Parts: sequence; structure tokens; C-alpha cells
Amino acid sequence: MSSPLRALLVVLCVPILAGAPAVGQPVTAPAPPGSADVARAIPADPTTSLAGLVAELDRYNPELQAARSDVDMRLARIAPAGALPDPTFSVGYMGGLTRPFFPSAATPNAFRQFGVSQELPYPGKRALRTRIATTDADAQRWSYEDTRRQLVAELKATYFDYVFVDRSLAIVLRNKALLEEFRTIAEARFGVGKGTQQDVLKAQLEISLLLERLQTLERDRGTLQARINGLLDRPPDTPLPATLSFAAVDPLPDAAGLQALAEGNDPVLRRDERLIDRGQQSLALAKKEALPDFAIAFTSQQYAEEMPWMYGIDFMMKIPLYWQRKQRPMIAEATAALERSKQIREDTLATARAQVTEEYLAATTSKHLVDLFSDSVLPQAHLALESSMASYQVGTVDFLTMLTNFVTVLNYEVSYEEQLARYNQALARLEPFVGIELVR
Repeated sequence: MSSPLRALLVVLCVPILAGAPAVGQPVTAPAPPGSADVARAIPADPTTSLAGLVAELDRYNPELQAARSDVDMRLARIAPAGALPDPTFSVGYMGGLTRPFFPSAATPNAFRQFGVSQELPYPGKRALRTRIATTDADAQRWSYEDTRRQLVAELKATYFDYVFVDRSLAIVLRNKALLEEFRTIAEARFGVGKGTQQDVLKAQLEISLLLERLQTLERDRGTLQARINGLLDRPPDTPLPATLSFAAVDPLPDAAGLQALAEGNDPVLRRDERLIDRGQQSLALAKKEALPDFAIAFTSQQYAEEMPWMYGIDFMMKIPLYWQRKQRPMIAEATAALERSKQIREDTLATARAQVTEEYLAATTSKHLVDLFSDSVLPQAHLALESSMASYQVGTVDFLTMLTNFVTVLNYEVSYEEQLARYNQALARLEPFVGIELVR
């Protein structure tokens, strides 16, 4: 509470308690939000900026770490995807039960055999499988980027809610102290016959309503604190300062500029484009599955110890004889999957455009309201309160009118903080689409 207002309360209270009429004095309404630092109930934290919280999210968030592991998992699949099938080594023997694998001249028609074979996919199949695995890993990278941006946006939006609740608590506490002094004045005036009991009861009712509001705000602050700590993988009750520094971009790009940024930078769109590429590659591979694979085998045989080793080379070809029931449905499946990926991309683009427009309108509306509150509504509300307090001092305005103006100022101060938070939240929710930091 400002010093002139305290002086007014003293001037109002002393003559009343002494049984004398109050003397007119200049008055000043409660200071607008943000005009003075309010002591926080949260211990100091080494983190001093919102960017510090984002960096901590990058390091410790479990969901983000799981998304990184998904990328690593798909990267590990690239090399095996294009590798040759494992070769086959074989050892064989035919003959009597005596001295297996060592036939002698006395063992007619017995032989031992060693062989190795290698399957060779049709040219181009291995390259396609490698490209599919690489494209899949690229798509997962964009999924990871989308997960990160969404988590950062959630962290920022939740923190702005936390700041709003914390500042609202400070506003309500400050005004509760002022209201208690109003109640004291009303009681004193009622005691000397210059006021009514209704004034006292009304002041007490408003104090009770503020106490209820304080309880709700305390609950909301604890909930938001736990939610932020959960994103950072901290214990829920870890202290969190509401004074971290951050700045919003100014001016905000227009709607067309944001739409263009979203079409070029939205990670979900980039992921869908890579999934379309993968669908095209999968279709090409499905068509190649109708082409034959090959194999080569090298064998060596010896019929008896006295006979020389004989060598042989075999070339084999796998004929897709049943392609109508196997490869043809695979081609149809790959074609349908490709069409599905294209439709998903169109849906993602339409959704991104709608959400960018929605958040842009939310941001611009809140910005206009913030400017309206700071430039005209709050100053006028404070002037109205000052006027009613001065009039109440000389007895030309009743207590209820002054109290109504007081509650109006309180509500406008909280609404100002709320719209400021909504503006910053809208910017945070735009960031995942446009790919640039609008608030940091």
C-alpha cells in the first residue's frame, strides 16, 4: 500500500476514534500491478531465466529422453536393413556308422561334404531397405522435435499460469490488508454513530471472500508448481521462483507470416513428409518383391580318403510363383499406406493452420486487453477509487460505494495479470508450429 494511502487511513481513523469529523486529505489508490516488488514465499533459486528451465527440461524430462531413445533405436536399424542375409555353412556325411566323416576305401559310396551358401536379394532391394530405414529414422527425428517443442510450450504456458497465480496472490494479500483497515474505519465510525453496522458487515463479508480466494490461489499455485516440477523430473514440492526473466517478441508477426512459418517449420508436417517418402520407397520395394532373389552355393566332397576332393558351385533363383497371393497384396497394401500418409499430411496441415489462427487471435486479443487495462481501465478505476475515498472522507459518499470501487480495482488488477499470462501462453503455444522462439 502506498504511503499517501496509509496517511489517508491514519487521518480517517484518528479523528473518528477521537469523536471529531475527518479532515480532507489528498489520497492515492493502490498501486497498479507490477509497480512494486512483492515478497515471495518461494526461496531463491539459482535459475534466473525461463531459458534455464527450458535447458533443464532438455536434460531431465523423461518423456524427452524416451523420444531420444526412439531415434537411437531407429538409427540402429539402418545398417541391418541393407545387410546381406547371413550365409549358411553346412557339413554332411553319408556312409556306415564306423569312423564317421572319415570314410575309407573299404566303405563303398561313403562321402563327406562341406558347403557354404549365400542368398543374394534382387539388385536394388537392399538399397531400398536401407533408404526405408533411414527415412524412418528421419521421421522419428521430427517426431522427437515435435515432442520437445510441445513439452517446452507446455512448460512455458504452465509457468505463465504460475506467475499469474503468484501475482494474483500478491494483489489479493495487498488488498486484503487495505480492506481490513477499511473495516477498522467502518467499525470506528459505527462506534461513534457516524456509520452503520451494514458497513462493518459488508467489509467483513468482502474479507471472507478474499480469504476464500486466497485459499483457491494457494491451491492453484501448489498444483502448478507440482506440474512444472514433474516436467523437470523434480520432487513435486521443489521451490520454484515466480520471478524468472523472460521477454516476448515485439512486434508479433502477422497471421500470414505465422502461417508461412508453420508450413515451413512445423515438425509434424516434416515428419508426415518423410512418412510419404517412406511410403513411396515401401511401394517400390513391394514391386521389387515380385522379382526373383538369387543364391550361390559352394560345396566340397570327398568319397574316400584315397580319393581327391571334388568341388562344386551352384546358382539358385527363387521364383515368385505365387505372386498373385503374396506380392500383389503387398503392393496393394503399400499403395494404400502411401495414400494414407498423404491424407494424414493434408489433415496435419489443415490442423496446423487452424491452430495457428486460433492462437494468433488469442494472442492479439489478450494484447489489446493488456494495453486497454494498462492505458485506460486501471488508471480510471484507480481514479474512481481515489475519488470515492476522498468523498467518503468528507461524508458525501457512503461506505458501500467506496467498497464497490475497491473491489472493482481488485478485479481489474487480477484481470490485467490474467490477460498478460494469456498473451504469453498464446505465444508459447505458437512456437511448436512456427519453429521460432516468440517468448524466451
